[in-house]
Amino acid sequence: MPSLDLRSLTIMAGLIGIVMGLVLLGLRRNYPASIRGMRLWGAAPLVCAGSTLFYGLDGVLPASLVALIGNALLLLGVTLFLLGSEQLHGLPPSWRRWAMVIVATLLLLTLFMLVYPDYRIRVLIFSGTLAAIVVEHARLLGRHGKGFAHRFTAMALWGQAAVLVCRAASTLWLDQADTQRFAQSTVQTVYIATFSFSVLLISIGVLLMAGERVRAEFEYLATHDSLTGAHTRRAVLAACADELARWSRYGSPFSLLILDIDHFKRINDAHGHLAGDQVLAHFVQIIQAHLRSADRLGRYGGEEFMVLLPETDIEAATHVAERMRASLDATPDSAGRPHCTVSIGLTTVQPGDGKVDTLIARADAALYEAKAQGRNRVQAG
Repeated sequence: MPSLDLRSLTIMAGLIGIVMGLVLLGLRRNYPASIRGMRLWGAAPLVCAGSTLFYGLDGVLPASLVALIGNALLLLGVTLFLLGSEQLHGLPPSWRRWAMVIVATLLLLTLFMLVYPDYRIRVLIFSGTLAAIVVEHARLLGRHGKGFAHRFTAMALWGQAAVLVCRAASTLWLDQADTQRFAQSTVQTVYIATFSFSVLLISIGVLLMAGERVRAEFEYLATHDSLTGAHTRRAVLAACADELARWSRYGSPFSLLILDIDHFKRINDAHGHLAGDQVLAHFVQIIQAHLRSADRLGRYGGEEFMVLLPETDIEAATHVAERMRASLDATPDSAGRPHCTVSIGLTTVQPGDGKVDTLIARADAALYEAKAQGRNRVQAG
């Protein structure tokens, strides 16, 4: 291991970083604009690569200049990974805080390089700051991330933090105050190699995270109505089929509601289709406020919606439906959105119901009865 040339290893790591950065920036153009953070993630390995390539100029440029600029670039690169993840998850940016941390770190490094030269203290300060940034990134993914990609990236970050902490601790008994960065040693070689490999893993991890987010968005678009955010007809019918199978197996009751906005055609004719769209979106917000996380609201077609209520009998379903109706009726007009009411037909699964269509037909019949009795009412069937 000591026979490996540290300069060559450093430059090789920089070249790998350049490749990963270009890959991330290139893929950014093919991703939807809603996938945020790709620009920062693409810049991060490039900046890290710039630091390693700059370290390779040691002996060509003054050592203090190489150390300060190289360290600044590496701190910035690791921070860009963190800021990219903040953007992906829609979190407030923390760049001001980390900018102050980086500036303070560079000032301390300058102090212990030019005024009180001590390589060991510089390693402690630099590795400690890098570890703090990396740990913050890992904790962020642990709090806000889901799925394999987030776990993979978080593990790579925790591994990178462990490498940094070990390097900081080892300097106290392995290095001297006047040790040089490229002094040949097994510890330094392992440190550079493992840190560079961890940057590669993190670059792969953020790429996987972006891919997972794209897949999640496509899945959402496939199962949700683009105007209202309610589930699509296919998605809510699939949920009903699953619930019917669960009832057949375990006997767990569930209820089905069909909701129809009263005189919706009049709203479109009198106020225009844009107003009609606002009525639909507002209607879904009102209904969604009365649902549990396990319930499903879907757009059945036009101004008709369907609500699936698992673990709900006819009495409870009627109570929920009445709350929905009253809440919508109590909503006043607003600019561009006229007042509207809703008629609701509902039913609960019964022995002999072998198909979802059977429940839909029963709820639909109850809906037409509600309309026949004057609309703006709830009817069980």
